[in-house]
Amino acid sequence: MAIVAFDIEYTTPRSRLSNALRILYAIPHLIIVGALGYASGAASLVQWFIILFTGKRNQAVFTFCRNVLDWQNRAATYAGMMYDAYPNFGFEKVNEPVHFSLEYEESADRLTNALRILWVIPAALIYVVVAIGGYVVTIICWFAILFTGVQPKGMFDFLVKMYRFGVRVNAYAGLLTDTYPKYE
Repeated sequence: MAIVAFDIEYTTPRSRLSNALRILYAIPHLIIVGALGYASGAASLVQWFIILFTGKRNQAVFTFCRNVLDWQNRAATYAGMMYDAYPNFGFEKVNEPVHFSLEYEESADRLTNALRILWVIPAALIYVVVAIGGYVVTIICWFAILFTGVQPKGMFDFLVKMYRFGVRVNAYAGLLTDTYPKYE
């Protein structure tokens, strides 16, 4: 089964000005990846039918959804003040310290994909709880970076785990992998 790998490099010192205005800088990315998210959701629905009838993933649909997920996570982690380099517009990563990988796996389990919407609910609920804590930690990090120019390493590590779990939940929900998401 395909494993979702996601990591972010810890960098220090951090730009106080860039982080102070981060949400404004991130708005163009968030708008674009929001719209692409709808297209990816529609493509995932098409993929659901393809898997249900053939037992295989369509590689073009997989690649599109995987690329959208990658860009969404680069934009979200930038908006979440995990790094300072401005993300590239498009599916190609340029200078962001974000590492994401998910290999294409053609075969797919018809039963787990048919019931995916039900099976993802426990992981999604856990992610919501973890994400609420992540938002609180992000606000604390914003103040820490603003006043000290450094993001606390422990908080950074927690946020990386939160984002990693979110990527895994989204990949599982989007039918990109049959591996159930784990928080690690």
